[in-house]
Amino acid sequence: MARFALSVGQQATLAAICDTILPRLGALQEEEALSKSQKLPQRSQAELEHLKAYYASCGSDLAVPTAVEAALAAHVPADVQREISLLLIAMSSGLGMLLLSGVAVPFGEMTAEQRARCLQGLQSSVLSQKRKAFLSLKSIIGLKAFGSDASNINPQNHGRRENSMWAALGYEGPASAEEVAGRGREEFVFPMLNATISKDTCLTVDVVVVGSGCGGSVVAAELAQAGRRVLVLEKGRYLQRKEMTSQEGDAFDQMYERGGLVTTDDTGVGVLAGATFGGGSTINWACSLRTPDPVKEEWASQHGLKAFEDGTFDASLDAVCSRLSVKKEGVTHNENNKVLIDGCKKLGYEIDVAPQNMADVGPFPGGGFISCGDRYGNKQSTPETYLKDAATAPVAAKFADRCQVETVLHQGGAAKGIRARIVGADGVTEHILTVTAPTVVVSCGSLNSPALLLRSRLPDPYRQIGKNLRLHPVTGIVGIMPKEVNLWRGAPMTAVSNECAAGRGDNYGAKLECPIAHPGIFSSIVPWKDGAAFKEVMLDYRRTAAIIVLTRDKGSGEVTIDRTGMARLSYKLADHDRQSLLEGAEKALRILEAAGAEKIGVGQLNEPVLLPPLSEAKARAARLEKLIEEVRHIGFPLYKVPLFSAHQMGTCRMGTDPRNSVVKPTCETWACSGLYVVDASTFPTSSGANPMITTLGIAHMAAQRLKKLSSTSSSRL
Repeated sequence: MARFALSVGQQATLAAICDTILPRLGALQEEEALSKSQKLPQRSQAELEHLKAYYASCGSDLAVPTAVEAALAAHVPADVQREISLLLIAMSSGLGMLLLSGVAVPFGEMTAEQRARCLQGLQSSVLSQKRKAFLSLKSIIGLKAFGSDASNINPQNHGRRENSMWAALGYEGPASAEEVAGRGREEFVFPMLNATISKDTCLTVDVVVVGSGCGGSVVAAELAQAGRRVLVLEKGRYLQRKEMTSQEGDAFDQMYERGGLVTTDDTGVGVLAGATFGGGSTINWACSLRTPDPVKEEWASQHGLKAFEDGTFDASLDAVCSRLSVKKEGVTHNENNKVLIDGCKKLGYEIDVAPQNMADVGPFPGGGFISCGDRYGNKQSTPETYLKDAATAPVAAKFADRCQVETVLHQGGAAKGIRARIVGADGVTEHILTVTAPTVVVSCGSLNSPALLLRSRLPDPYRQIGKNLRLHPVTGIVGIMPKEVNLWRGAPMTAVSNECAAGRGDNYGAKLECPIAHPGIFSSIVPWKDGAAFKEVMLDYRRTAAIIVLTRDKGSGEVTIDRTGMARLSYKLADHDRQSLLEGAEKALRILEAAGAEKIGVGQLNEPVLLPPLSEAKARAARLEKLIEEVRHIGFPLYKVPLFSAHQMGTCRMGTDPRNSVVKPTCETWACSGLYVVDASTFPTSSGANPMITTLGIAHMAAQRLKKLSSTSSSRL
């Protein structure tokens, strides 16, 4: 297959788009902006120099066009590449631009004002495909512009050590390797089997576990400690702490599924999932919520899964919470969480501490960067806990990274092993790895577990594999506060409000939580009116508080595979869940106003809304009600308001009837004995809470049964 590459003309058009989303300000614009900044208190000369560089920098200065092209080549499916290529071809011609914008001038030859109007037209178009084009381009351009340290690239930085694009925002970025060295907890270094592979290889083990996240890690540890010979295969790369930079851009490229660029094909929901050693536990936010009681009751009563109400599952939850050192006593809240707590208390809304799987829940270094890999080892992710347990068991588990499992081998209704492509000892060459094992545990997550089962051509007479995709769709609301919030500092999600979690009495509502938002992701959720306004909005970053509305979705989507075997997602937001998002958004707006926000930004509008001061209570209340009315009226048009998902569930649903489920209550598939699926894809419905602890609990419960099964094969490894 030919590698994706843009032509010279397409590259020029892409550069023009990047420089319109993030432009170099003209002399008059820059002078006006700097004049306003100089009137602000506490602006040192160094800060003003960074501001000058910030205003003078454009996307091309930061090598954004090159980074965008590289990301498209590395992470985006071929059909999406073709769509973007065709869009750039159209925007490179007068005829194409006539059809897109009504102006018969190639985009790159337009004036700056014409370019801005063109992008505004795409953004506000009645045609969803035009809105899709704008939203996709704006999101990836912002991520590449603000997600990495550009100090050595940007000519406007003038040799300064600090990255002016960050310094102007007040963002100091992650600590240097020298600052981190010697400050973390003791690290266990995992040996990888790749170092021994230089040709196509066959191995035999008792259990092969595909995936090293919350599901696979627990099974690997429990079975290795029970004397089984276990091999864990991870398609992502194993990074030692010294190999992590904690830069947002590096983390997305190295540790997230498809570089953080996964979206639902039909609705553009941004889907974030781990793709590294430790899976999602390595890059999640440490929020350790147990499965809500109403959810357990629903799974037991409506899906026939009695273990969720007879104490079996609760015992497993206790076990995994103990192993991960989950605690809520003594948790320190950062300023962003304090805004959520303050607003909820003023309104009388429910608010509680979110338990954390941290060894130290007090102030600790690097807490705000755990979504980019924890270089201190404080977060008790699976590499710090269950994978380490597996590696240090009397019969030590073995591990391989950069190992893409292509198919599960099965015959006569029984699992026989797997076949994979693995990067060998030279770090480049791929070899075929065939593993024979009587027990195969698929723990690839809710996107890739069904994809693997579909590639393996398992019998699926009721077409259940990949169905029931739940996403916990999220919308974000931001408030510009009177003082600095610095929402990237400190542990991110330490408070949670269940004020609207009950929904309309069906327990399908929404939670309100605080996210991590480093500058790249932040740029994707803030409004874009034009390039100059976008730069001004970004300068409010240090004073921004953010609340996410996390919806327990009743509706569902589907995971299928394309011709290459890659997982593809479809998901339409159900009306019920749309209303839950709106209810949550209203609560979030009221919380930010009550906490003292000066301005509020929502995805429905192209610029933040200025609220009257607190001293003008009547006018302030009226403007808030008008804003709520506007948000409810606009709602969530397709490709207009960014929606995200960090929780994917349900695509290999657990149940008691093969007509509406993929796995049995034991997590063994209906289609194939000895083949188990153990991850969040087994959830019967969405969990209504951050799914890490639920996934770990299901894995622990499944492992107890697996331990009781006698080994049926000798092992050689």
